[in-house]
Amino acid sequence: MRATLLLSFLTLAAASALADEVHLKDGQVLTGKVFDDGSKIYLVDRDSKHALAKSEVSKIVESRGFMDEYEERLAALAPDDAEAIFEFGRWLDESEWPTRARRAYEEVLAQDPDHRGARRALGFKLYEGEWVSPDELNRRKGLVYFEDDGRWYTRHDLEELKREIERNEKLRATLAERRKTTEKVNRIARGFASFDKKSRQKAYDELTKYAEQINSPQLRKFADDTKAYYDEMVRVLCAQMTARTEIHTTLTRLKRPIDTFETPLGAAIALTAAQNPVKIQLPELSIAEVHTTVDIPAGCK
Repeated sequence: MRATLLLSFLTLAAASALADEVHLKDGQVLTGKVFDDGSKIYLVDRDSKHALAKSEVSKIVESRGFMDEYEERLAALAPDDAEAIFEFGRWLDESEWPTRARRAYEEVLAQDPDHRGARRALGFKLYEGEWVSPDELNRRKGLVYFEDDGRWYTRHDLEELKREIERNEKLRATLAERRKTTEKVNRIARGFASFDKKSRQKAYDELTKYAEQINSPQLRKFADDTKAYYDEMVRVLCAQMTARTEIHTTLTRLKRPIDTFETPLGAAIALTAAQNPVKIQLPELSIAEVHTTVDIPAGCK
């Protein structure tokens, strides 16, 4: 049998099969076929191969696995028995190892080029009395391979597919531009939601300018409508808003008319000034201090 069917790990120097379960010190458990070359541990399972330092391994648990059966079947094959190799390939297919199954089928064809089972397993078709590969069969049927998706099409279908792809690309570009426009409009429009008149005017100016840039009457109308809506909403809200204010004051008033009376001091002053006696009036006052809280319309700038 050709070397293409042999596993590279079978040639490991001084290798000895140990187990198919490796427990690592970090808690991981790896399964497969284990080989120890003295310095490292190799874990093999179908097409995968891991090299592990012995310092990483906490323990190895021996158990029989798929790779053990694979080795036994491979060792039992006669190098020139095409039919046995074909059956080995079928077993590999059933065991979900297609890469090794393909090697087995190719070995069969190397010994028997007309082996129908191996031809069919590799996808060959009998076309006009000749075995041809799937790709060659498609070419002979006039199909064209499209690398973008790895499929074969008639020329008409391929042209239609390319036109559809072009339409989709234009649509994606359009949608991307719309998303960009929407994001910018939303960013600007957030400025309308403000009690500050200058902020609302700034948002309106920026949005109308952008509408002119992209030549969009709809966006200009949206700017007008949005500004009018928020201006009115702010007007209504500001009319309803109040500011709570504390008032502290003192009230003083006369309780009754001021009485008049004369005093010796008044008479002395009158005698000195050669005038009539002076009358002095003393008020009787009522003093009240007021502490209260009232709601006053706040208004908006």
